[in-house]
Amino acid sequence: MAYSGTSGTVTVEVQTRVDIATSLKQKFLAESDGFLLRIVAIDETWVRDFELEIKEQSSEWRGPSSLRPKKCRRLQSKVEQIMIFAYDHRGVIITDRVPYETSVTAAYYHDFLQKLRREIHKNRSDLLKDVALILYDNARPHLGKVVTDFLEKHG
Repeated sequence: MAYSGTSGTVTVEVQTRVDIATSLKQKFLAESDGFLLRIVAIDETWVRDFELEIKEQSSEWRGPSSLRPKKCRRLQSKVEQIMIFAYDHRGVIITDRVPYETSVTAAYYHDFLQKLRREIHKNRSDLLKDVALILYDNARPHLGKVVTDFLEKHG
């Protein structure tokens, strides 16, 4: 266990992060830009749709029998969805919009990783020459056994 700061001990989780960061820094120093070119980052974010609403424009004079012009206005939807992105230094590799009222479970995330692997085979095969470095946060679905087994098997 390492010690740091004013609070005393550092948790195992923090020490693990420090160890991983140190390891990645050493790989970068050894490989330089080649290391950075192998990184594939995965991130999730909440998104909303926009819906069109017709708004009648009343500021223009017309004859009593003529119709008034209609104008469309975009309204933000109240429905939020999760969108998952995977990208590298060249741009977005794949996006996945999680269906409404669906949770991102370990099984769902595993399926996303399989889609990502197929997309890398199809469009970024150079990432397969050296092992691609997948960067993602430590959300619960990412740490499920099915996900960790998949990542250990496929690098």
